[in-house]
Amino acid sequence: MRIQSRYGVSGHIEEALSGISSLEITKELLAQAEDSWPAFLSRLEALRANILSSSLRSGALLNLTGDKKVMLTIKSSVDTFLGGLPGSPDGEKVQNFYKVQHPWAIQAAAEMKASGPMEDEGFIVPTQVSYVGKGGRLYDIGDKVSGAAMVASRYLRNTYLWDQVRVIGGAYGGFCTFDPKSGLFTFLSYRDPNLATTIDAYDGAGDALAEAAEEIANRPEVLAKAIIGMVGDLDGALSADQKGWVSMQRYLGGEAPETRQARRDQILETTAEDFRDFAKRLKGLGDPSVAVVSSKGQFEASGKVLKLTELL
Repeated sequence: MRIQSRYGVSGHIEEALSGISSLEITKELLAQAEDSWPAFLSRLEALRANILSSSLRSGALLNLTGDKKVMLTIKSSVDTFLGGLPGSPDGEKVQNFYKVQHPWAIQAAAEMKASGPMEDEGFIVPTQVSYVGKGGRLYDIGDKVSGAAMVASRYLRNTYLWDQVRVIGGAYGGFCTFDPKSGLFTFLSYRDPNLATTIDAYDGAGDALAEAAEEIANRPEVLAKAIIGMVGDLDGALSADQKGWVSMQRYLGGEAPETRQARRDQILETTAEDFRDFAKRLKGLGDPSVAVVSSKGQFEASGKVLKLTELL
């Protein structure tokens, strides 16, 4: 999250709410709750008042998951509940934030601009292992991203990173994430005894994937296995609550079934050339940056130039 917060307002907001930045905010809130309870209580009451405002009826989204019988049974109770919410159907309306920029987005953009150039960061904690992250932008905003890129990213995670970071490096976990919507790609290791060598492994990922592309060109069964694995990730079984959550996310994001089908077709049509393209982008990762959680001794031994912060 720390890496993603540097490249877009949505990542910046998410990190402020539940990332490293939120720890500092939580410390401030705890101090106020302990030392000035009336002031803290007034903040909570103001938050409650904002939620239960006159525009709640037009701003709330209720997501329910169940079979047809359940939905018919609870309909009257749901109507009663919704009718008891503050406001009225003809009252104040919440702005359409699909068309108008949200105030949080405006504030986040201003904060990002004020923070200046990106810096590689290290967060010092009392630990014997490291959590090593590096990421950047593979695709510019507005670029079309093929579903084939997801196949290449997954292949890299399950082969090169598994071997180099986990098997050889000894980390408990080593993986990568790719967000086709934002175009951001990130590496991360988990409970890692290394720091500098892991970053070196990340830097070699592009060349490793380029070599894999040549093998894939000559061995169709390797590509078929990679595609099948990606389809398996897409079609994993979901519980009822997971189905409801996923459907709500798709609704809020405006993701149509046609979009998902087009991505699926691209995945099924993945070629070795798609792997070569992804490898080329990795080697030219745009504005890469690093975020590491580790001990002071590890940072000193690594020789990496990072802006260090005592986290705890």
